[in-house]
Amino acid sequence: MSGMIDKDINRIRQWTPVDEDLDGIDANVREVAVQTRKNFGFGVDYTRCEVWSDPEGVDVYADVPYLPDGNGSTAQGKAHCLDVYLPHDARLRGGCSLPVIVDIHGGGFVYGYKDLNRNFGTNLAAQGFVVFSLGYRLAPTVDFVGQLADVLQGLNWVKNHLADYPADPDAIFIAGDSAGATLAEYAISVLKSSEMANAFGFGGGTDVPVPDIDPKGAVFFSGLFDVDGLVHYEGDTSILPYLDAMGGTFFDSTVERVPADMLTARGLAASGLMPPTLLTTSSDDFLEHESLFFAGHLRRNGVVCEIYDLVPEKGLTLGHIFPVGQTWLPESLSVLQEIKRFVYGLIPPHFHTTT
Repeated sequence: MSGMIDKDINRIRQWTPVDEDLDGIDANVREVAVQTRKNFGFGVDYTRCEVWSDPEGVDVYADVPYLPDGNGSTAQGKAHCLDVYLPHDARLRGGCSLPVIVDIHGGGFVYGYKDLNRNFGTNLAAQGFVVFSLGYRLAPTVDFVGQLADVLQGLNWVKNHLADYPADPDAIFIAGDSAGATLAEYAISVLKSSEMANAFGFGGGTDVPVPDIDPKGAVFFSGLFDVDGLVHYEGDTSILPYLDAMGGTFFDSTVERVPADMLTARGLAASGLMPPTLLTTSSDDFLEHESLFFAGHLRRNGVVCEIYDLVPEKGLTLGHIFPVGQTWLPESLSVLQEIKRFVYGLIPPHFHTTT
């Protein structure tokens, strides 16, 4: 496997930085970061990309800058770009009728460009959505608050450019997988609460304005919802041990700013900030318990919540974020169809009345 990685490293750089964003990082931290990225998914994603493809009838606008330094040729620039995926027929018809899904990729906060989710995003668009897939900077070059700031800047761009696409400005949904779900849930809390925005240092006269977006729902895949379990972990290892190896400061500014109860899935569910939510996981997902517990907390607090916890057939596997990484599976197609049912069930039909 290491030989394959070395031989085809430039191909891997298409969906994740390897080391090109680590200039100026402490040598020991840099080594851990590179090794983590290699262990995290190079081999799996390299194999999967052989069967990734964009469905017919979907337009792709790739590497659109959402900040002035955004471009597709450097790691920093790539982080500050987004992709847009939408059905070509909807563009031809015009109007602003399609619901919007803003997708935030996962990767344990340390791995992946938005390109890692392109195959998922284009297949999602084929179901009848305008999809904005956001990039953001990765650890160890930035901490959690910095990543969330990038997401907010991407959402600002989306808000300001919705009229350029056949998108319904009143039907915006936020999606995320794995660590992207963590960023998504906190982005939602900031969008819905000035107190949370102020706690993170966003909005007002800051460099990170908070767009006027009221998410109609959330769609999470294999999410990591309980940050408290990471920031206060006292054992020798954690679910993301490399974040400690990278200096142990990734969540420090989050803890300093955000109320303690908002670091927990229980507290977020009880906050009244979460919109109707669709959760997907599987019985062989190492984060299955996170989705199960979060669903329970949401339902206990009266939040509309659906959860799909699939069990693979014997001898097969679904695993972590299977609808995102393995879109060709029949189970993944079923999830895409469920997303359409869930989202379209939360938005009213469009009527045009003449007098």
